[in-house]
Amino acid sequence: MTDLELQTLFDTFSAARVPGKQDFNASKMFSLLEDPFSIWCAFHAPAEEAVYETNRYENLKVRTDRSVRDEWIKQEFPGVIFISGTQETERFKNTLAAMAHGASAIANAVLWNLPQSVFGSANLLVKDESAPSLFGAYHYRIYQFKRAHDLKEHYSLQVCLLNLILGSIQQYIPSSARIFLKERKIDILYREHQDRLTRELEFWQRIRDGVAKPEAHKPPKAAAAPWRVFANKVVAQSKDLLMLPGLNTEMRQCLKINGMFNTDDVARAGLAKLQTILEEPHATNSYYNALAYLHKKPIVREVGHFPPPAKKYNLYFDFEATETFTKENKSFVYLIGIWDKEKDKYVSFIAKTPEEEIKIFEQFYDYIPDFSQTALYHWTDYEVRKMKKLAGSVPTDAAKLQALCSICFDLKVAVNQAFYLPAPSFSLKAAAPAFGFNWRQDDCGAMDSMVYFTNWLKTGNDELMQKVLMYNEDDCKAMLYLEEKLKQTEPFHVQEK
Repeated sequence: MTDLELQTLFDTFSAARVPGKQDFNASKMFSLLEDPFSIWCAFHAPAEEAVYETNRYENLKVRTDRSVRDEWIKQEFPGVIFISGTQETERFKNTLAAMAHGASAIANAVLWNLPQSVFGSANLLVKDESAPSLFGAYHYRIYQFKRAHDLKEHYSLQVCLLNLILGSIQQYIPSSARIFLKERKIDILYREHQDRLTRELEFWQRIRDGVAKPEAHKPPKAAAAPWRVFANKVVAQSKDLLMLPGLNTEMRQCLKINGMFNTDDVARAGLAKLQTILEEPHATNSYYNALAYLHKKPIVREVGHFPPPAKKYNLYFDFEATETFTKENKSFVYLIGIWDKEKDKYVSFIAKTPEEEIKIFEQFYDYIPDFSQTALYHWTDYEVRKMKKLAGSVPTDAAKLQALCSICFDLKVAVNQAFYLPAPSFSLKAAAPAFGFNWRQDDCGAMDSMVYFTNWLKTGNDELMQKVLMYNEDDCKAMLYLEEKLKQTEPFHVQEK
């Protein structure tokens, strides 16, 4: 292929421009399927409402995944060409040139079809001589790498879109593309996903053009950054039906058909009306949750579950665990944090390696002054499940871990059984703020803390660990705060049942 022919090919698929807001990036397939409201916001929300939040966990994951992937590619494809360039235009041109020259493999390839408003990046293009293409007696197939155990729907659609773009460029659409998961590889047949891909791209076009407006999610994560704050505000201020726990899209649509568009409408409709529209327990739950919003107070669901049984020593605890960023890494609990109610202080135990994990559980055990007079409070069964699993793998400490489990009390279960809350869910991050609790840091959540911990191990920078400890301490204190607020607040009693 001559330089002129290559330039013509570039001109055809670049349409004399670079990818922009009006084009769909294959990497956004997850957002299109799982968070389409954030896509709507990008086109139609006021630009000043965007709040950019650094996703440290995702950034670290991308970097480590790419490092592992590139090393594997170098080993398996010694003649591979890695596409480079400071600008996307240069990288697309370099990809086309590598394809025209018949490279055996092309890593980090850039693919555009801007006349069709689609583009993306392929982890690897592999030369295949089973059928010809525009470039000669060969064509290219896509290999995509995902650090996951299971195949997800957006993986398949993403790789099929890349396959379609590649097919348009080389004038031959491969019948399949290959996805490498953590422990297996799967060939994705293009024809099996073609119709679904067409429908999803049409949906994206309707969102872009203002024809479709998808639903947000429940706060506090009504949409992904940079639209999370905006979406949370819109959903809360409009008293959207999303604020009611337990309702799916179809249920909310049924309420709207019957003239109920927000939580106030549901509260004023009455339980009897709700029961003609929704099945139980959704009718009852929705009615009383809506009343809790209307009166800005918790509604008593059932007596006898709250307050929890206080002991002489009351400890509120929370775990932080690592993620497996590379094949060699092992996930482990690296931090056990405790808010000691009687001593009014925060206590923490830290493990630097998987081998030290069991030691911090031993320290946790030793901190208990008297098992018969101590209650361990947690939120969800995550911590208990972790300890039971560890007990199964470390027989020498099984008795201690089982003893810890025996005095645990799940506050989430107790609150859920006792109250309807003016909150969109019973997650701690939704329930505690409904009563005025705020985490002290905007830049440290559960996933961020993993990154801070990982970087602390590398650098020894104590400021990073202090951020992790502050986040964990707030998690522990949020449980006590919510418990005390529910004790102090006189619930709104409703006679109607």
